Amino acid sequence: MKSWNNIKIVFIVFTIILINIVSYYHFFRIDVTNDKKYSLSKETKELLKSIDDIIYFKIYLHGDIPIEYKKLANETKYMLNEFRAYSKLIEYEFIDPSSLQNEDYKVSLQEELYNKGISPIPHRNYQNNKMEEFFIFPGIIGLYKSNETTISLINETLMKHPELVIKQSIENLEYLLTNSIRTLQTKKKQTIGVIYGHGETTNNLIYSFKQLISEHYQIIDIEIKEQLSALKNIDCIIINDPKENFSEKDKFIIDQFIMNGGKSIWIMNNTNAHMDSLEKNNETIVLPTNNRNLDDLLFKYGVRINTDLVQDLQAAPIPIVTHYIDAKPQWSLFPWVFLPVVNPNPSHIITNNINPIKTIFPSSIDTINNNTKKTILLKTSIYSKTMDTPALINLETLKKEPKKSTFNSGEKNICILLTGPFESVFKNRINPTISQNPDIKFKDNILDNKMLIISDGTFINNQFFQGSALPIGFDKHTGTQYGNNDFIINSIDYLLNNEKFISIRSKNIAIRLLNQTKITDEKQYWQIINTIAPIIILSIIGLLIFIIRKRKYKL
Repeated sequence: MKSWNNIKIVFIVFTIILINIVSYYHFFRIDVTNDKKYSLSKETKELLKSIDDIIYFKIYLHGDIPIEYKKLANETKYMLNEFRAYSKLIEYEFIDPSSLQNEDYKVSLQEELYNKGISPIPHRNYQNNKMEEFFIFPGIIGLYKSNETTISLINETLMKHPELVIKQSIENLEYLLTNSIRTLQTKKKQTIGVIYGHGETTNNLIYSFKQLISEHYQIIDIEIKEQLSALKNIDCIIINDPKENFSEKDKFIIDQFIMNGGKSIWIMNNTNAHMDSLEKNNETIVLPTNNRNLDDLLFKYGVRINTDLVQDLQAAPIPIVTHYIDAKPQWSLFPWVFLPVVNPNPSHIITNNINPIKTIFPSSIDTINNNTKKTILLKTSIYSKTMDTPALINLETLKKEPKKSTFNSGEKNICILLTGPFESVFKNRINPTISQNPDIKFKDNILDNKMLIISDGTFINNQFFQGSALPIGFDKHTGTQYGNNDFIINSIDYLLNNEKFISIRSKNIAIRLLNQTKITDEKQYWQIINTIAPIIILSIIGLLIFIIRKRKYKL
């Protein structure tokens, strides 16, 4: 028996040594999570196998750094080792920019990292009653041939919620690294044209949008000015909250762009509602917008944006002054029904596994019966209704509880994807001298195309904090990152046939929105259940133990 035990011990020791040897030369880890968030996606593996030259990553997370950053560094190393299992052309090194002996070189490197977009995070270290202050640079520089890209591992907008920072950074590692590989390997970028000249929003309010898109696409501002060649060599156009009339010729140029395969995103409501006027005067009169000359175009393609305002009990909060202390205003956050937080369609690749979307004064969208396929991507909750315009909106209504019984109109469409055949709005409307002109090359239909309609003119706008633009969908009042950011880049990738990158991005763990109306209605019920149920369960277990022991001793 003793000999057999010795054999078992030797076998166990041998097995452990063998496993260590194998794991040293062949990296692997077992992912037991339900959503397989630690397993590389199929698209990532394909991307790694397509690499044709060395991609070198310099990770600036090393040395005497806080334990949470060491965890991020370790996870980055694990992820890169996993990448190397599919491509030996992935190489990396870890660098501590704070421990370099040459002071001039250290300062120069830190300035270089800052200029490249890796923001330093100050950290204080106490040792032997001495305080040492240094900077952590949580970022990566990627190199491929003559190309270079920067990866910032920390989302600065979450810094006031430090417990979320490292967790989100680790969850985003696969996307951040594959995104950088995509950027490094892109030879020719597709072109996005942001239309202006009709009162569209094209200024600093969409700065973050342009920064986001420019990682993978060339983005330019375009004024059509009735020039037939204005949209030549453009892959996708964005019409963002126009406030002025489109001429028939500009409409014709846009229509023919679509009939020739150009993709389009229409971002507009059908009222003049804006937060600026409301914040200045505490109230505003909302009027329908009927002067853009686009309704017939969109109607022909398959949708109608209504001249109403959607209200939803599932809404984002806004700050209002509730009282004063020492003549200083005191602010409180109240959910406002005119800022619906809408539900992404979980069944479509664009909206699968993304956070809820914040909208501001959206209009409802109706679908028109034609041959184009309509897919609802965003819609409100069932606790919704619409308000016809003209209408007076006053912030004082925030101080009153909305009547839930009136929010009974059901879900309202906020974003619709149109795919399939499209027919020109100018079919049978122009004379033969134009339709048969070889320079114009008029087309009256296209068998297959895609476009997106979003009924919120502020959808891609960014807020500002201390003069800096925040990410799209980030609410500075609550610190919440809504899904607008992921939604818009997913939409562009989908329209331009780059779907493989969406699934990698969608692996990020989304914040699941709770049904606030249901929580309020059933709060007391669940409080009672959570209080009484454990007592009942423990009592039953105690009774069963008592009965079993009593029977045991009787025997």
